[in-house]
Amino acid sequence: MSRIPKPVSTSFKARPEGARSPATPPTTLPNLSNVANQSKIPKPVNTPANAHYKPRQDGPRPPRDSTQPNRTQSALQSHQGVSTFNSPATSSTQAAGSSNTGVRYPQGPCPPMAPLPAGRRQTALKLDNAACLTHGISPEHVQGALQQGQLHSAYSRLGKEGNYSRDADKNGGGALAVYTRAVGTEQTAWKAQGSGVGSNDSKVQMILSPAVLANPDHGWRAGSTDNMGKVPGSTAAHQAGLPKNDPLGRAPLWSRQTESGRNSAFNDTVSGKAVQANNEQLHWEKVPLQGNLKGMVVTSQSSFDTLMGIPGAQRGGTAGRGTVRFGDQDVPVILTSGQSSLLSTLKSAGIANPSGQVR
Repeated sequence: MSRIPKPVSTSFKARPEGARSPATPPTTLPNLSNVANQSKIPKPVNTPANAHYKPRQDGPRPPRDSTQPNRTQSALQSHQGVSTFNSPATSSTQAAGSSNTGVRYPQGPCPPMAPLPAGRRQTALKLDNAACLTHGISPEHVQGALQQGQLHSAYSRLGKEGNYSRDADKNGGGALAVYTRAVGTEQTAWKAQGSGVGSNDSKVQMILSPAVLANPDHGWRAGSTDNMGKVPGSTAAHQAGLPKNDPLGRAPLWSRQTESGRNSAFNDTVSGKAVQANNEQLHWEKVPLQGNLKGMVVTSQSSFDTLMGIPGAQRGGTAGRGTVRFGDQDVPVILTSGQSSLLSTLKSAGIANPSGQVR
């Protein structure tokens, strides 16, 4: 496939990524014993059949375990925005997290959101207009993310004394969050190579279902602009008197945004046809991939080849098509021109439905 040159843009600067843990191919999904409420983990969903992909020849897959544990007390805190994906780790679970999830420095529960001001009506989250969430990641880091079963924040890898890529990451959002971008179902101008930070030919665009945002136990905030590492709802003035060079000490700033304000920012981002490239969806500490990762889009042959080198990956019968194994899923991988429409690419690959929704 011929590669279309990427236009030069000075509007966006790709977010550098820190080093991730060395990858050793697993045979099963990572041990998620450090998750407080296993019943809240989305169950894996098999990718719809697609004519572009060859069927696997590795025999029948093991049956799924339908046993669901009872809800724990931590789930009762969901109305405050506390995430059961982010419960404080004990000494034993911290050790498990370090070896299995890449989380060396647990951040604890997601701080509660700000209360809705008196007399204000709650704004509901509208996911119908959302096509997907995207996350730009270097191809050499994809295997580690799949092994860990999640995308995780810089702080969870580096801790307080970490060498962060920019000072702005310590403003309370950049270090403590995983960033995604939200794409609307009518935003056909969104390019396959991505928009905003983490969007160029050297990156892989992970395609995630926005349904994770509706999980009351998943802590996240939303901004409609590049906030220079700050949490949406917070300002530079809010940081006065907070500990210097201590990202986790800025966690209270996550309580500056109301649920209504978060939902409004998200709804505005995905409404209409205009591409709002700098929209920021901040996920506290981690984003679980199980049940949420629906595909990956690359815009360079070298990135595609790197993904096809992951153990269990298979090239499809059509050039530029393949799959990467994740648990009991074969996650589609699509190689396309960076200037092509992301939504058109996802529809043609069967990753998005005819309405442009990835679920």
